Amino acid sequence: MRRRKGFIIVLSLLLLVCFVVNTYGLSFTLTAKAARTAILKSTKEVLRVGATTKLTINNKISKATYTFKSSDSKVVSVDKAGTVTGRKAGMAIVTVKQSNKSKTTVVGTVEVTVRPELVRKNVYEKSLVSIGNNYRMKKAIEKAQRGEDVVIAYIGGSITEGYNALRPTQSYGYLSYEYFKKTFGKGDGSNVKFVNAGMAGTPSSLGMVRYERDVVTVGGAEPDILFVEFAVNDADDTTNGDAYESLVVNALKSEKQPAVVLLFSVFKSKWNLQSRLQPVGEYYDLPMISIKDAVLPELASGALTDAEFFSDQFHPTTDGHQLMADCIDYYFDAVAAENIVGSDITIPEEGKIGNSYVGIKMIDSKLSDNNVAINAGSFSSNDTMLGTFKYAPTVKTFPNNWKHSADAGNESYILKLDCKNLVIVYKLSSSSAAGKVDVFVDGVKKETYNSFSGGAWNNPMTKVVFKSEESVSHTIEIKMASDSQKKEFSILAFGYTK
Repeated sequence: MRRRKGFIIVLSLLLLVCFVVNTYGLSFTLTAKAARTAILKSTKEVLRVGATTKLTINNKISKATYTFKSSDSKVVSVDKAGTVTGRKAGMAIVTVKQSNKSKTTVVGTVEVTVRPELVRKNVYEKSLVSIGNNYRMKKAIEKAQRGEDVVIAYIGGSITEGYNALRPTQSYGYLSYEYFKKTFGKGDGSNVKFVNAGMAGTPSSLGMVRYERDVVTVGGAEPDILFVEFAVNDADDTTNGDAYESLVVNALKSEKQPAVVLLFSVFKSKWNLQSRLQPVGEYYDLPMISIKDAVLPELASGALTDAEFFSDQFHPTTDGHQLMADCIDYYFDAVAAENIVGSDITIPEEGKIGNSYVGIKMIDSKLSDNNVAINAGSFSSNDTMLGTFKYAPTVKTFPNNWKHSADAGNESYILKLDCKNLVIVYKLSSSSAAGKVDVFVDGVKKETYNSFSGGAWNNPMTKVVFKSEESVSHTIEIKMASDSQKKEFSILAFGYTK
């Protein structure tokens, strides 16, 4: 009996020792091994043809050896030390392996994107209309270099949205964001955030209405850098530049005081509205980049063809998006090479063209304020047949709307508010069901809006309902026109200023 008890005691002690060893010894071993696990500092690199960068491995094991192999040495070559060289434009994967005690493992892979060589420096020089006052951009660069969060936003039309780039990550906006992130971001650049607020077929009069929603709310913060691209979208802007300047001033005056860059795209017809919009940039001493100024001489000389730059009458090819991004990158580099100026820009009270819509607020069926009272009447349905975004195909452009259905009756939509300016956004449709509305302001008929358009794609249309110098109480009545009471009409949003 005593022997049996002694055996049990010894066995228990052995089990306890095993438990301690397994629990603590193994833990220490795993911790030590974890501490010695090699990891790549970066899994993505961007460089130009002819440029080099060295891949960094953290937590190297002292007696281990490391090898590097490119998936396409014609695009990216890599030497024994891990120095990567861009050979031609494209993308390749560099695989990094570790050999230690006859065991070989993969440390990781690095996606290396090689961008075209800056062989046409004169093209990029021509694109830079003005570097402007660099105070705000230098501050944004310094902020990114310190590792603080920096938001780069792009607002514009379908070119900004990324139309006809092979994929969203090859749009001019994303490419130039990636360059800024790689060049000025800290570490892997994850402190630099991207916001695409492009919306196809829309002018700056809609851009100013949706700025707060699509730039600030989507980005989670006001931007540090804002690119404004409406030079080919503002032909239908009935404010003739007032909305554009108001959008620019709204951004400039916001709490974060972002660097605002004006970007002038161009159509295949060689047309844009740069002559109207450039004076706004000059007035506020803003940086301005003209794609028209960059590509027209190249097209005229035959160095660049229409087919290379334009995918259709309106949009650039993937290579065209790349060239646009290169022009922006050139601007970033030019600012980085300068000393910071002594003071920020000044914002005059008077506008160059006009600043009537500074402080504009958006109203939709979910976004309102105490200044607004709405009775939707027969416009009580929700329209789901809306446009979406190229980079977010499941996201509707204006999901919180008011729709009049064909069988909804004819009760008027009533909007009451204090304001001096009012803008309406409604849907255009090529459907035969699309109808017209009559709009009354304080009992007086102002306009009839027709939501049918043969070339429409459920896109938004923006109109100024009225503009005045004084903010007073108004009642706006919208009802189906007499010949459209059995048709449809969708109010997408309003914008107003007090």
